[in-house]
Amino acid sequence: MCIRKLIILFILVFTVIGASSCGNTSDEITNTNSSGNDLITDTIDTTDTSKDSDTNNTVDSTDTNNNESIDTNDIIDTNTDTNTDTNTDISTDTNTDVSTSIDTFGNFTTLHTTIASADRIKQMNNSQKVFGTGTEYTEEQLKNVRLQANLIASDIMKWKYPNASKMMSHFLKGQGKIFELDVEKLLANEIAKKNMLKDVNEALRSAEKIATAGEKTTIYQIEESLYHNLTGDWKYSVGSYFTSVELHDIEEKKLFGTTYYTAKLRYVVQDFYNWDANDTNNVSISTISPADLHQLHLKGEAQEFLTYGVEEYEIRWVKGIDASEIKFND
Repeated sequence: MCIRKLIILFILVFTVIGASSCGNTSDEITNTNSSGNDLITDTIDTTDTSKDSDTNNTVDSTDTNNNESIDTNDIIDTNTDTNTDTNTDISTDTNTDVSTSIDTFGNFTTLHTTIASADRIKQMNNSQKVFGTGTEYTEEQLKNVRLQANLIASDIMKWKYPNASKMMSHFLKGQGKIFELDVEKLLANEIAKKNMLKDVNEALRSAEKIATAGEKTTIYQIEESLYHNLTGDWKYSVGSYFTSVELHDIEEKKLFGTTYYTAKLRYVVQDFYNWDANDTNNVSISTISPADLHQLHLKGEAQEFLTYGVEEYEIRWVKGIDASEIKFND
């Protein structure tokens, strides 16, 4: 009897202990689920914050750690540059359109804007039209053209036609790069010097109208001058060319009752080296024509190019004096 009571007692104790364990397990499961929900909630919140950050263009700590802030700064710098350029352009355009105090004297103005030469652009456009005509030569027809072109570019021709030889070589091998012209050598040519003095004379007369004592003024040529009267070596190298004149720091002065002026002169010469596809007359220094030489450009065996050169001087002159009497100091 006692044994039976003990057995019943043990069963009751184990039942109570088991029920208590099940309750704890259930609580742990509930807590785990709750923690999981918290993690999911945290993840969603973080993702949302990140999206909000991107939308507002805000750099967060994650971006900084990943060095993405550098990219953001680059973007900011780019935007700043863009704004600066835009403002500059707008300012320039506004001043150009609105201002009525711009002084213009003949072919010169006190306003200087960086505008590509309209005359040179016309020449280049015309060249493109010319170079777009004609029928391509056969390989057999090109043989003599190649031979003659290389002969002009060789040392054999340099003794008599140094510049024509040098520029032909650049035409064949220069790949269209700008050719730096030695303006000082060009001006040693009597015709080229005469052309320059004509340009400078016009500049001097304009400068005299605008210069004032105690102030420095600068004037620029509005339209370039076009010359095509060169002969000999320069005819077969530069040929026709454009010039422009700038006078910087013009100042009027007086000495013993005589009015004189000082300025810095900048003389620019440029040319577009090309050969006319429609000119079938032989070049005097060869048995081939400009149309023949054009074929080398058309075939990609040579390439036309821009010739550009500048010469700078400091000058002093008495009012009304001719440019030929001025000493041009380098």
